[in-house]
Amino acid sequence: MDKKELLQRLASRRDALGLTGQQVAERAGLTERSIRNALGAQGNPQLSSLLALVDALDMELQLVPKGFGAAVTPAGDAGYRPVGTRIGDALATAHAEGTPAAAPAPRRSPP
Repeated sequence: MDKKELLQRLASRRDALGLTGQQVAERAGLTERSIRNALGAQGNPQLSSLLALVDALDMELQLVPKGFGAAVTPAGDAGYRPVGTRIGDALATAHAEGTPAAAPAPRRSPP
């Protein structure tokens, strides 16, 4: 994902939540102008502003190796990438085998 796509996704999330720029700014502790500039066509927010913006939009930023999950693409969702967990691994395996994935057994603590 490049910077432009990241900013577009953040703007889409803002729109999906029905928030105004002012509301996002209040949630993020930033000015409305900084939100407008960050999400604009030439947006280039500082990391601290980006993290505040992500949090204000009830999202989280995750870093994964390039190509992570690229082999798993459910029909109709080309942007899907599974989370690197037992569930994500089960989904990837099931997709590769062409069978529905069963949820992995929950981990249990020893008594």
